[in-house]
Amino acid sequence: MLSSLEEPGFRVFLIGQAIALQGTWVQGTAQRWLVLELTDSTFQVGVLGAVAGLPILLFALAGGLLADRLPRITFLMVVQAVIALQAALFGLLVQTETIRFWSILALAFVLGSGISFEVPARQALIFNLVGKERITNGIALHSTAFNLARFGGPALAGFMIQAGFMAGCFYFKALSALCVILALSYVMRHYKAYNRPLERKEGSVLSDIREVIRFVRGHRLLSRILPLITCFGIFLLPYSMLLAPLGRDVLGLNARDYGLLCAANGLGALLGALFVAARGHTGNRVSWWWRGALAFPVSLMLLSLGRGFWDCSFLLFISGFIMVTASTSAMSLLQIESPDQLRGRIMGLFSTCFMGLFPLGSLLHGLLGQGLGIRKTFLITGGIGLAAAAVALFSYLRTGTGRDF
Repeated sequence: MLSSLEEPGFRVFLIGQAIALQGTWVQGTAQRWLVLELTDSTFQVGVLGAVAGLPILLFALAGGLLADRLPRITFLMVVQAVIALQAALFGLLVQTETIRFWSILALAFVLGSGISFEVPARQALIFNLVGKERITNGIALHSTAFNLARFGGPALAGFMIQAGFMAGCFYFKALSALCVILALSYVMRHYKAYNRPLERKEGSVLSDIREVIRFVRGHRLLSRILPLITCFGIFLLPYSMLLAPLGRDVLGLNARDYGLLCAANGLGALLGALFVAARGHTGNRVSWWWRGALAFPVSLMLLSLGRGFWDCSFLLFISGFIMVTASTSAMSLLQIESPDQLRGRIMGLFSTCFMGLFPLGSLLHGLLGQGLGIRKTFLITGGIGLAAAAVALFSYLRTGTGRDF
């Protein structure tokens, strides 16, 4: 379960990432509640999600290209410095009560830009640090850190907001970014080889993009995973943008209980990540991916039936567990099936598919939530996701022997 932690570089890097991710979830939870309080509009919360996610669509593939062309560790340190500056400015504007809706959108766009460049380089660096044999365990442990933050960050943000420390949520993010910079500086000192670009043939950016697209189109599994991930990015993943209006307007929760509702989703995701870390080497990753792809939309459809804090919390817990089991399996498959010279670009493509269309999905969820209600939105989007997963699975099985299961 902890085999990847035997590598000191990954161990230090994971500690820094765990702290930084806590800050990301604290900031994300706080800014959604802040927008709801300033505008009193579910649609504007959707706009926030769209603006925050737009950089993934614009820059994630470029981030993958840079991860293959530039020194990865130095590149990550620069990106984290930018993220720290935006969070500090966000906190200052909140503290001085000069924050406005447009400035929230601008700073959320800066954070999203940093994440879009950081994710592909970070995932490629994890492969460098742990190697092919331990990559599933390494990804699962990193997912554990991510989902520990997804569990603890919203709860911490909820308590801080309720206590009147909204600005502190953003200062916390700034400090957490500095922690990951320190961890990266350790990795750079002790693993200089990982801070050098891969030797590669000369070529244009367009030729690099065509190369990775040709590889994916010719791969039986990846050519099904990535389009389905794209569909999930539009219709399923933006469900998180509706948790604030679900908590306040449907369930009648205060900021603290809203944070705990989000934390239930994060706790399920955390346990899902721990499950994969412990059992990822024994199970069939392909089977786990397809079963999770079918079960995840079903869990959101069931959420539409939740009537109170406890049953919605339980359903969000189940949803988080399933989503992480499936997504970690998908990410492991992408890493394992990718050749070294394409790994950064494929992870950039994955980020684009997984989060790049989040803006469109956030606007869609905001419009549906405002027009039809939160419950009907979960039911409709979950049904679309389930239909897409069934079609993708049928296509995959039709082209193979079915022995993956």
